Amino acid sequence: MLSAVLWISLNLNQTYEIEKTVPVKFNVNKPYAVSGNIPLNLDVKFRGVGWNLIRLFTSFNLEFTYDVNAKKKDQFIVVTKEFLDNNLGLSQNLQITAVYPETLFVKIDSYEEKYVKLHPNIQIDCMEGYQVVGKPVLVPDSIKIGGAFEILKTLDYFNTRSIKFENVNAGINRRINVSDSLSNILWFSQNEIDLKIEIEPTAEKEFSNIEIFVTELPDDKEVLLIPQAVTIQLKGGVNQLAKIEPAGIKASIDFRKILSDSTGSLTPVFDIPPGSTVISVKPETIQYVIKRKY
Repeated sequence: MLSAVLWISLNLNQTYEIEKTVPVKFNVNKPYAVSGNIPLNLDVKFRGVGWNLIRLFTSFNLEFTYDVNAKKKDQFIVVTKEFLDNNLGLSQNLQITAVYPETLFVKIDSYEEKYVKLHPNIQIDCMEGYQVVGKPVLVPDSIKIGGAFEILKTLDYFNTRSIKFENVNAGINRRINVSDSLSNILWFSQNEIDLKIEIEPTAEKEFSNIEIFVTELPDDKEVLLIPQAVTIQLKGGVNQLAKIEPAGIKASIDFRKILSDSTGSLTPVFDIPPGSTVISVKPETIQYVIKRKY
């Protein structure tokens, strides 16, 4: 026990260099907001004696918080190392040797708010014999965000945080977070939302006499399809397939593709419920004859 204490004491009296991430946050008075390429974190290298470096994990509140009292639209540069040296209150035995990025280019813009749609940034790996049915549902499906006009005008949607579900064999209902990619310079009406995903055992079902329609057909033309209908086999959730009616499956061939085709036959395009897939079509290709209307 004594030898261990001596070993720790000797080693903690040595000088080391470590790297830590320091979160970045800008506080700006409304009706102004921060724009520019502002990172979420800085990579900061500290150099000091082991005992002092331990304080970085215990007593120090490592944060880059920059307060701006804006009176107009403006722009300026912040030297990150200089700011941290002046604001972290480090002792002489604990020094910052490097900061990346070295400078932050800050733009002060007018503050705006808008609603944006949310996109689920998720990956789902189901167990064998199970699958996702339909699309993931987010509640709410949009939130209000606030920030610099220059940033908001480029945002038509906002992602949730990236999350992966593995070996799934049952429905998913859980709270997830909105992405924090711009959380240091944007305001969010809420940071958590509800995610619902339906998971069902996989099944297959055949649908006969699915009529094929020709789209983008000019008024002076008509197309005879041979045959006019197909049999399609779908793969999907067992309960999902049970609810699908033949009328809910649309098959079509674009007239423009007929004009550019040189083979004499084409494969229809199918509009089917989300989460289901086409696994076979009989026949696979459709022949056609173009006629002029009189």
